[in-house]
Amino acid sequence: FDHFYDVEKMPAEGSSIDDVRVIQKRFFRLARKAMKRGFKRSHVDLSQLRIGMPRVMNLYSCGPFFRTYFEALGLPEKNLIWSSQTSEEMWVEGGRYGSIDPCYPSKVIQAHIHELIFHKHEPDKQRGLDYLYYPVITHVPSWVKNTMDDTSCPIVAGSPKVVKSAFTKEVDFFAREGIEWVDDAVTFTERNLLKRRMFETWGPRLGVTEDESDFAVDQGFKALEEFDRHMQSRGKAILDEVEREGRVAILLLGRPYHSDPGLNHGIPEEFQVLGYPILSIRSIPKDPAYLRRWFTDGADPNDINDVWPENYSANSVQKVWAARFAARHPHIALLDLSSFKCGHDAPTYGLIDSIVKTAKKPYSALHDIDANKPGGSIAIRVKTYAHKLKLVEEALQEEAQARAELARRLADKRRELELKYASKNSNTPAQAAK
Repeated sequence: FDHFYDVEKMPAEGSSIDDVRVIQKRFFRLARKAMKRGFKRSHVDLSQLRIGMPRVMNLYSCGPFFRTYFEALGLPEKNLIWSSQTSEEMWVEGGRYGSIDPCYPSKVIQAHIHELIFHKHEPDKQRGLDYLYYPVITHVPSWVKNTMDDTSCPIVAGSPKVVKSAFTKEVDFFAREGIEWVDDAVTFTERNLLKRRMFETWGPRLGVTEDESDFAVDQGFKALEEFDRHMQSRGKAILDEVEREGRVAILLLGRPYHSDPGLNHGIPEEFQVLGYPILSIRSIPKDPAYLRRWFTDGADPNDINDVWPENYSANSVQKVWAARFAARHPHIALLDLSSFKCGHDAPTYGLIDSIVKTAKKPYSALHDIDANKPGGSIAIRVKTYAHKLKLVEEALQEEAQARAELARRLADKRRELELKYASKNSNTPAQAAK
């Protein structure tokens, strides 16, 4: 959610860019012709504009895109305001509106909106919010191939509409505070459609041209790609380290928003304190050469149709993909987090359990995470699983020592045979002379 990508300079007015002209022909036919034209600039000043966004749901996947989109248009870094991470205090104060949803991550959104309206919106200090933006994200980016679709969970996708209703049911808090609520739908699987949607949403509001909006979308995708490269580089470094040292890393099987400490109840941090590094699904290296090292059976590393053909929900597909990868990596243990009443996670339970049992992989599952934090129960499960992981690490280290000892003996035997062979060859001419 923080700034990390420096956007490229906006093209100058009249700069040559590629475009396509659509020509209407007879009998409703269309023709498309490539062309060159000048870049259109607005030179609008956004330095005084402030936009608020909640730190929730699939914005954990797409946050870098939206931050970079607005920064590329000229919005100052400090003027994109995110809500805080979920906390019990936030939920108690802001979770009292008429929004009814089946899972805690969707219910807690109203607390994030409450914080943005009543804590981040400060018009008396010249820090008021002009817009509160929470888009309906229907499809999210995914690297898994040959899926039926890459859709968002319908609860996640529809949550902006539900939250809007909650804050306008009896009193329109947005109108009262002078904030415009924006929740237009976007998709990340069709770039041209996304460009059109972003311009239709923000072109009239910000006064930017379509060329500027399209440029900002491209910058947003570059930011997403750079963020993924950074995460995968860190993930590979951790995997290389634990493999080298005979240790175990824990792969968190969860949805993107389970990175929020208020939703995962600090469970990953408990394991990190005990010395087990935590990997997210996003941080697993996606480089084909790296993945082929573990998929030695000829299976396609980025295709899960061999275990789940009915794969249309992007986040659920990614969980199964990650379990499939972890099953082949001896230095990865699994921690499966799922929120209470998560309908799209439910079909993955049996699949992941089957993969784990077949691979005999260390695995711990917490499938009923809700607003309540059972501290004692969590502590017991963490310690129990940590004990299991300690035994796994000991077995890995013993196996590594056995391999090293075998390699040493093979090297010694090879040298012994080489010396005998050399000695035999050196004696052969002398015997022939006699």
